[in-house]
Amino acid sequence: MFNTFNHYYTFLLAFLLTLIGCQSDDPYNSQQAFGENTAVPISDNSDYPQLEEAWGFIDRSGDLVIRGNFDETRGFSEGFALVRKGDKWGFIDKNGKVVIAPKFKSAWSFENGKARVMEFSDKMGIIDTKGNYLLPAEYTKIKTYSEGLIPVKKDSLYSYLDETGKTVIPPSFRRAWNFHDGLAKVALDGKVTIIDKKGKPVFEATFQRLGDFSEGLAKAKWNGKFGYLNKRGKAIIKNNFDNAEDFNQGIAVVGKGEAYGLIDRQGKFLVKPQYQTIFYAEKNRWVVVDDGKFGLIDQTGNMVAEPVYQQIYNFVEDRAIYQRDDLWGYLDLTGKEITPPQYGLAWSFQSGLARVGFRQGIGFIDTTGNPVLLPDFSDVRDFQEGLATVKL
Repeated sequence: MFNTFNHYYTFLLAFLLTLIGCQSDDPYNSQQAFGENTAVPISDNSDYPQLEEAWGFIDRSGDLVIRGNFDETRGFSEGFALVRKGDKWGFIDKNGKVVIAPKFKSAWSFENGKARVMEFSDKMGIIDTKGNYLLPAEYTKIKTYSEGLIPVKKDSLYSYLDETGKTVIPPSFRRAWNFHDGLAKVALDGKVTIIDKKGKPVFEATFQRLGDFSEGLAKAKWNGKFGYLNKRGKAIIKNNFDNAEDFNQGIAVVGKGEAYGLIDRQGKFLVKPQYQTIFYAEKNRWVVVDDGKFGLIDQTGNMVAEPVYQQIYNFVEDRAIYQRDDLWGYLDLTGKEITPPQYGLAWSFQSGLARVGFRQGIGFIDTTGNPVLLPDFSDVRDFQEGLATVKL
């Protein structure tokens, strides 16, 4: 069991940093896409050496509630967790019962009652929570659902299916992207074309680069410069920029030369180009880099956190990881440090708790920065649906 305590411990030892740094569960990475989360690696027998270790699950009190003899696990999603035995993946429920026997070469977590799986034939399909195929394993690629449609590849061509598996747009495309704002990019006859949800071409992308639509606009590059298009392919914001990013909350990051600023939907500068880098950090906060140091501004350009940090990451659950003096801590939306820089490792908050590197190993803090669970296992992952994966 983890121990509850009131005083935090100091820095993670260098050997622990080295150990954790070799793992795939990267710390201070707050940009995981849920649509692709917990995809397990493609397997062959050589990928999985026989190790004398097993994985189970703890609850938020630190009690071990599932003592599994699994070789590897992933977090829970919709009441099911991926588990590996040998080189095969399956699913368990929250009682630790195997509900879909390990038999897949690769698999993804359940979303809306569906999970993508890959057979050892390298063909992909979609199963339900009982393990029955909703979409047979006969596809070379299945992407994620977006706006009710999913691109799938068979016999070298992509088509789009609806939630029932019915073909809505027949196989026609060498490449296909997800829908955004009702439109998707496809490669048709060697050219990138924008289609609607009926598969009808809206406009041909005669551009050097074209992004996805976000808030009704898409960044595009023509004649060597970036501007923004509307859904009919008409230039709404002139191509005046050397770099450009998607709109978020009606604001986009653009670059002129080596400097970056913020514009509104009319192309008017809200923050003139002056920073080395800017990126959207959620909740109307933008991370800026000035003279190699990271800070935070709001949508008007007002400084929320002075640029004194080695790194700042996206806000997740209203907390952002920062690095200062080679150690990690957390900021709130006002730019206040809710913890001093004291951790050797840090991960984003999940369900009100964040993993951090203490001197003894990996434990958890709450959103006020108070430590709540001390290390008691050799490895532990984030809480998902009330349970966290631990190495026994």
